[in-house]
Formats: sequence, structure tokens, C-alpha cells
Amino acid sequence: MRAKWLATVVILAIICLVGAYGAARLGAFDWPREYDPLALPDLDAKPYWLQPLQVKLLDASSDNCEFALGRSHALFRNEAPKVFRAGCYKYGTVTLSRMSVAKLRPEETRCAVAARLYLWERNVVQPEAQRTFHEPVVEITHFGSYSCRLIRHGATMSEHATANAFDISGFRLKSGKVISVLKDWRSSGAASSFLHRVHDGLCQSFNLTLSPDYNADHKDHFHVDMGLWRRCR
Repeated sequence: MRAKWLATVVILAIICLVGAYGAARLGAFDWPREYDPLALPDLDAKPYWLQPLQVKLLDASSDNCEFALGRSHALFRNEAPKVFRAGCYKYGTVTLSRMSVAKLRPEETRCAVAARLYLWERNVVQPEAQRTFHEPVVEITHFGSYSCRLIRHGATMSEHATANAFDISGFRLKSGKVISVLKDWRSSGAASSFLHRVHDGLCQSFNLTLSPDYNADHKDHFHVDMGLWRRCR
């Protein structure tokens, strides 16, 4: 009897919850964003449990992504679609020039990549820099996003051919100190520890993350992309 009563209560609670959520989606009242799986993510909020799911909405629509990125502290501009040749194009891209704190050489990349870079810089890079060096990262250096080419030593197009990838080469701190993937990844000390921790953060944000541990082609940068393959090396 008790089990039946509990089941009835649970079913009624679910019905009420679904009804309330439906009313909120119709504009009856505001549903808390952090509990709404269909809401666009707040990129400036502290990480919350539904944020990774909400970020996937940015993959589905460049308009969604540009709207969410526009509500953040990122500095960027929207770009028009461009087709260069078969397999090489830019669609749903933005030119990103500043994240929450760190600037970067302006680079055109897919908006979903830019949004993930923003979250990573805000929630991983800056806290790790403060913890390790007691100062912020003011610049992230990179080798770019778009490049119309095949995967090295392969026969398929690279994710770079659609600006769906990004290559990160290092970091500059407020004091002027430079942290280099090439020079510091395999060194000992604070710089190496910092690089390994921010690399691990990239693995949480992107489908594919490659470091100097992967092969010699990546000795001087972290490669990240939102392609079909999932790997962290």
C-alpha cells in the first residue's frame, strides 16, 4: 500500500513538473536557466550541471551560438558564409579577438568552437593561472583555425578545412611571462603542470584534443576540434 501511494505521489509530481515547464516555455513565467535543458547556456555563469547539455544547442544552430556568445564578455564579430572549394568552407563562423579576460590575435572560427574556447578560458585557464602563478593570462597565442587541407598523412579533409578546429600554442601572463607548449610541455615545474591541467580542461570541452604526447606534428600546440572523433591525448 505504501509503495502504491509513493508511486502515485511521484507520478503526480512529474505531471505537475511537466505542466509547469510547459507553461514556462509558453511564457507564463521564467524557468530558472540552470534547470532548463532547452535554454541557451549562460557562458558567464559558474559551471552548472546542465551547462554541457545546453552548450550542445550551440552546435545545432549558429544563430543560437551567436546569441549566447553575444551575451557574454567575448569580443567577436559575426562572419558571412564563405565557400572556397569542395570540402573547404566557413559557415556559422565568428572572428574572436577576446575571451573573458585574455585577448588573442583575431581569428575566424566556427562559433561553437569560439564558445567552448570562451568557457575553457573563463572556467579553466584563468583559475589555473591564478592558482599556479597568482596572476591572470592576458593573451592566448595560437596557430589559427581555418586551413583548407587534408589531415596530415591522411586522405580525408581536416576539421581545419571548415574552421571547426583550433590550434593553441601558448599563454602570456600579466607579468609578461610566456608559457609555451613547445618549450614547457615536457619541462618540470609550474609551467608544465599548468599546461597539463589546461589541456585536461580542453578534453572536457572538445570532442578531440591532441597534445605533444600524440605525435611530433603537435609538438608545439594543442589541437582541438568538434569533429566526430572523440579522443584526448
